[in-house]
Amino acid sequence: MTLSSAGIEQYLFTIGILVSFFGMLAGIYLSRKHISELLKSYGIDIKKLLASFLVMLIFVGAEISIVKPTQQLFFDDTIYQDMAINLIHMGQAWMCNYGSASTCFSGTAFHEPIGTAFLLAIGFILFGTSRGTAYGTMFALGAIAVYMTFMTALLLSKRFEVAIFSEFIMALSPVMLVWAYPTTSDMPMLTASLVAIFLMLVFMERRNISTMFTALMGLSFLTYMKVDGVVYLVVIPVLYIILSDNSIKQSIVNNFKRLMHYSLDTKFLVVLLIFIIAVGPEIGFAANELFFGHFGYQGAYVQQTCVPYTPSVIASSPINLQNFKANLCSNLDYWINAYASIDIIQPLSFTALAIIGIAFMAAAGYKRKLFAVAIWFGSFFMLYTSFYAGGVLYGVDWRFMLSLAAPAAILGGFGMHGIVEISRRFLGDKFV
Repeated sequence: MTLSSAGIEQYLFTIGILVSFFGMLAGIYLSRKHISELLKSYGIDIKKLLASFLVMLIFVGAEISIVKPTQQLFFDDTIYQDMAINLIHMGQAWMCNYGSASTCFSGTAFHEPIGTAFLLAIGFILFGTSRGTAYGTMFALGAIAVYMTFMTALLLSKRFEVAIFSEFIMALSPVMLVWAYPTTSDMPMLTASLVAIFLMLVFMERRNISTMFTALMGLSFLTYMKVDGVVYLVVIPVLYIILSDNSIKQSIVNNFKRLMHYSLDTKFLVVLLIFIIAVGPEIGFAANELFFGHFGYQGAYVQQTCVPYTPSVIASSPINLQNFKANLCSNLDYWINAYASIDIIQPLSFTALAIIGIAFMAAAGYKRKLFAVAIWFGSFFMLYTSFYAGGVLYGVDWRFMLSLAAPAAILGGFGMHGIVEISRRFLGDKFV
């Protein structure tokens, strides 16, 4: 077998994601008592955990009974599965151009990183190599994303009602149901992002070496899901600064002092080194994709959704203001369910609940939490709307809305909680 530079690079990706994944699992084990204590402090008992599990089963039941497993993104589905097979046999997740059933003689690095292939490889090892296993693995990631919406919303709001309502909205979101089976990189990134944000919130509450290690490994693992996953290297620290301490200004000052205090601590430096080793290959890969023209391609036609019946614009670069202007109206109209007739569905009631949630959070003293969720949502709305293929009308790329589904569901959870709170004031606890 001959190796190209891309092949050697792919072995570095394998090392990076293995360190991230097993580091994250080890960190979760080490932090289990801290997580358990946090759940108990928010009043979460066995009955409430069971309720959250039952909501996840609503998603599972709806998916099994309504949605038929099928490919939707040709030919990426089969490429990810092929990469997973290469990873199992060779430890090298590249797109094979020429090879046998167990060996690749010539291949190239795919434009998306190793994350989806790695998760599919786990599924193939456990349940056998088949398309059914690929669909099942993606389905399991969707169910985990629904459940992690509950856990993330719980740590963010510290209220069971907000968390369970957020999970319920997520469980019945059409974008979740439609994209739970296909083997794309969007569902893995959604699931990993919820896990990473949850682990960041655990660290924010406990601030010890085990929870810091776990949060950093979760963040590193997340970056391997998609090229644009590296955006979370900025987004998650920003969320931490917004939510930490009593104010943003105080958070910046206090965290700078903490950083200076631990800068010579051996354990802190070892954890930081492991994080750099884990995430380094993916940062290099993403930089190559984003800054040297491999992320998408120039010359694609982008429909001008704000000015119907006019010629499409030609994308001069993958991400720019011209693309943003062209995609803006379609990506806004999505949230008022303007494309239900062509099966791009976002229930208007869910959007209305999110808007109510924004108003409730602003009025009820949750302004910093609202700001954090807005940053989370807005970062990916801006990114995908500026991407030439990021409009919901561009092929099957409404799948990108998966990255916005969780913050929108959490806003909706606050909205439902706000409605219940207002109803209690007028009707009393006996009726609500």
